Amino acid sequence: MEKIEYKPKNIAGILAKYFLKSPLTSILGVFLLVVGYIALEITPREENPQIKVSGGTVMVMMPGASAEEVKNIIVEPLERKIKEIKSVENIHGVAMDDVGVVNVSFFIGENKQESDLKLYDKIMQNIDIFPKGIMQPIIKPLDIDTDIPILSIAFYSKEGMSRVELTKEVSKIQHRLNALENVAVTELIGEKKEQFSVLVDVNRLSGYNLSLSMIAKAIESISVEVPDLTTETKEGKLVTFGIKNAIESTKDIENIIVANYMGSPIYLRD
Repeated sequence: MEKIEYKPKNIAGILAKYFLKSPLTSILGVFLLVVGYIALEITPREENPQIKVSGGTVMVMMPGASAEEVKNIIVEPLERKIKEIKSVENIHGVAMDDVGVVNVSFFIGENKQESDLKLYDKIMQNIDIFPKGIMQPIIKPLDIDTDIPILSIAFYSKEGMSRVELTKEVSKIQHRLNALENVAVTELIGEKKEQFSVLVDVNRLSGYNLSLSMIAKAIESISVEVPDLTTETKEGKLVTFGIKNAIESTKDIENIIVANYMGSPIYLRD
């Protein structure tokens, strides 16, 4: 039987036939492996590449407003104004009871300081779009080293559990997560804290030579987050929000020392 030898007619086939039988093939293979190893060793690399990511979070608080009201009068108008910034890539707004949150991200490569300034100026220049009763907007720039979440966990309440109870249970889980090795930062978003109403007896105020502002400052002094107080009403009524690690129950409110009268402390319960 006659042996038929295949003869390639195109350039790719001719080169393949040549390298199949050429001693240069093994030499070239070793050379490529050596060059690849050297390139791998000398190429600079790092675990967290320092890329320029600009963005921020805008929080606008309006105590007493429902999530639907916050969405209509705070979040949506705020989103429309922020969209006017040309370098903004994404906007994500969240409306909750008492507070609206809008997350803003700029295109990668935008100067961080200029982006932060654009966001701040846009909010401050259009603060008149918000209704009366809101608190000063809080603008928190994005920190690439701490603000990008590695893991997000969502919790929901079963029937019969209120949002306040859910917040307390999730806070316990957060405390345990903080104790884990290599966990840097944890943040609880969307929590619902207890509210406390303080009814002040005006007659007793005059008897102790006190004023509503003194009581407000006493409560405010142990508050570490906002919103903490609303404006005093004509009936002498103050509304405060439960503050983590400071005000957790009615008893905590009652035991606040508001003044010193004739050498004896005056508690809020008085």
